[in-house]
Amino acid sequence: MDWKYKHFHQQRSFSASAADVSTAARLVMTESLGWELKETPDGFTAQGYSFGHAAIANLHIRSEAGGATVYVELLVARAGLAGFMLFDVGGYYNIQIGHWLDGIQGVLHQKLTDSQGTSNIPAPPARNKSTACLFNGCLMFIAVTIGLWFLLTLISAVIGLLTGTLYLWGRGGTLVAHGVWARAISALILLFAAWIVWRIKKRPRTRSLVQ
Repeated sequence: MDWKYKHFHQQRSFSASAADVSTAARLVMTESLGWELKETPDGFTAQGYSFGHAAIANLHIRSEAGGATVYVELLVARAGLAGFMLFDVGGYYNIQIGHWLDGIQGVLHQKLTDSQGTSNIPAPPARNKSTACLFNGCLMFIAVTIGLWFLLTLISAVIGLLTGTLYLWGRGGTLVAHGVWARAISALILLFAAWIVWRIKKRPRTRSLVQ
């Protein structure tokens, strides 16, 4: 398990040349997201921030019969402003990759429509902006709540280790421990937190999506 980055993968085929798909993908990642691009032999790498976490998107574009396919490998830093991400709450990042691919499809559709009057590339599905805002707001609330809970737990562990009285908050109420048990549990919590920080700082071993 990569403790520094969480990995996401998606792909989609388009009825357009690899050059046109590559141009559309660059427009989406720079104009829509404002991410910085770096060229690679078969596509490009984009870096930026998403939902308070640093992210790296590797896009591989390959020509295939009848068009081209975009392979997306997204690496999102687990530690960020929204807290530490153990899992993708609500499938947020998979949804975002889907939006990027929809954006590529939209650019291609618009380009062919403007040049030919018709297009064999379907327009991207319409998005419900109100639903998207509500969904993102709920995700932010959940992330902030989890982050605050972790912060309070760490503070309580430090106090428990020093004083011998530990308070832990959960759904069932407040758990209180005293004496040796309090210090032992506090030490375990702090060691676990230190281990996570150590794993985050280790250089990740990233793999290319396509060989």
